[in-house]
Amino acid sequence: MTSENSTQQTVLRFRLNSRQLFGFNVLKIREIVKYRVLNVIPGSHTAVAGTFELRGTTVPVIDLAAAIGQQPISREDLTDSTIIVAEFNRCIQGFLVGSVEKITAVNWSDIKELPKANGRNHYVNGVLNVDNELISILDLEKVLHEVVPQPVDDDLSQALAPDQLAEIAGRKVLAVDDSAVARGLLSKAMEALNLDYLVASNGKEALELLEDDQTAFEMVISDIEMPEMDGYALTRELRANASMADKYVLLHSSLSGSACEGTVKEVGADALLTKFQSEELAQAIYLGLNRV
Repeated sequence: MTSENSTQQTVLRFRLNSRQLFGFNVLKIREIVKYRVLNVIPGSHTAVAGTFELRGTTVPVIDLAAAIGQQPISREDLTDSTIIVAEFNRCIQGFLVGSVEKITAVNWSDIKELPKANGRNHYVNGVLNVDNELISILDLEKVLHEVVPQPVDDDLSQALAPDQLAEIAGRKVLAVDDSAVARGLLSKAMEALNLDYLVASNGKEALELLEDDQTAFEMVISDIEMPEMDGYALTRELRANASMADKYVLLHSSLSGSACEGTVKEVGADALLTKFQSEELAQAIYLGLNRV
């Protein structure tokens, strides 16, 4: 990947209970507020700290340390803690953290993917070295899926008409996402649509698969935020390669459309879809496969 194709974003750095630094994309953040007393939700997941009202909106709050298997923030430390209010995957969610530090501009290509040996249960998508400190980029989709799972429609028989389903059956699609949860949901959707598909965990891996067989995949469905090579950089690489420039690229992101529409157009992606609605994804796949 050429250096000019590396996409720069900003990451919020914060800590939970320890010296370890964590971070996620500032584009997900709506607001940062000091801790306030929360309304407890009886029977909720142990990592759900409660809810609070923010200008007429009820915001559920997850104790992020508890959600990823660390010690929850203690009662003594609550008054010094912070709530990060985020918007992604079509919902507004608060995350209780110990302390917020600063915002750092980074290139997504500088985020290194963790070795596969770390296993499926890891909550970190990649690591970034800034000022000789390691920042762990959290998989918020995994956290949200485990603590407050959203209903996902596995039956896509009604999403498309029978003749549409028959039309795309067996067509080859490459899905790219660094989140194991997202890859699982994508796989279920494509199996339901009877597609021939492969999955990759970042843009670099996807590009290698595409270069190995440039004619096989008719469509690429890619996340935007990924280590090694993000979805923007992957799209730029495809558009710059004459043999792959006509691939249909659907960027499938947890970010809201308003946060990334300009860059999506600039890199030349064909469409943008906010995660995760199986029915909308099925319709977007059908549209994409019939425009290649």
